[in-house]
Amino acid sequence: MQSICNLWRTLTVLPLLCLSACSMVPDKLRVPDGTQLINYTEVSQAPENYLGQQARWGGVIVSVNNLETKTLLEVVHFETYSSTKPKPKDDSAGRFRVYVNRFLEPGIYTEGRLVSALGQIAPAETGKVDKHTIVYPVLQNAEIHLWPEQDKEFKHDYWRDPFWPYSSRWYWSRYHYLQPYYIPLDKKQRNRKKRKKAPMVQ
Repeated sequence: MQSICNLWRTLTVLPLLCLSACSMVPDKLRVPDGTQLINYTEVSQAPENYLGQQARWGGVIVSVNNLETKTLLEVVHFETYSSTKPKPKDDSAGRFRVYVNRFLEPGIYTEGRLVSALGQIAPAETGKVDKHTIVYPVLQNAEIHLWPEQDKEFKHDYWRDPFWPYSSRWYWSRYHYLQPYYIPLDKKQRNRKKRKKAPMVQ
């Protein structure tokens, strides 16, 4: 009987977790169920084998260049969470280029911002970083999501789901800012001091 109950709980919770994971992906970057997305490593090794297929990558913006009818982003690639948010670290598999069919404000899409992109794989391009030649995997006709800067994210998002992968302060934000009966520690200490100094009634 216990094993049946455990199985029932698993079957009940699993779809909810899947739904939660899907709902974390930004609207512009979602794809229909069953869509095959090509990972960055495969494309970087043989880009000509995947032309026209879809890919969804994330990373950190290195540069933005507004062309006549579209914008070119150069991005340092990083692995992503299930939400498609990049996980920056001290190593990267390389860079890629993203072509977006609209103007992007360089004052917003600045160097160092986290971005995720969904687009079609196009022929690779060659460029240079200083004197080093690089072959860039390319996404064209892309939709992108610019992730909030870290400090603004923590300041405004106090009701975030605890399963959200980059939320390390969700509990403390709720407790300290949303708890209606929360009294800051310094006030408690002042109240204790006042009680200690209160004169005795004879």
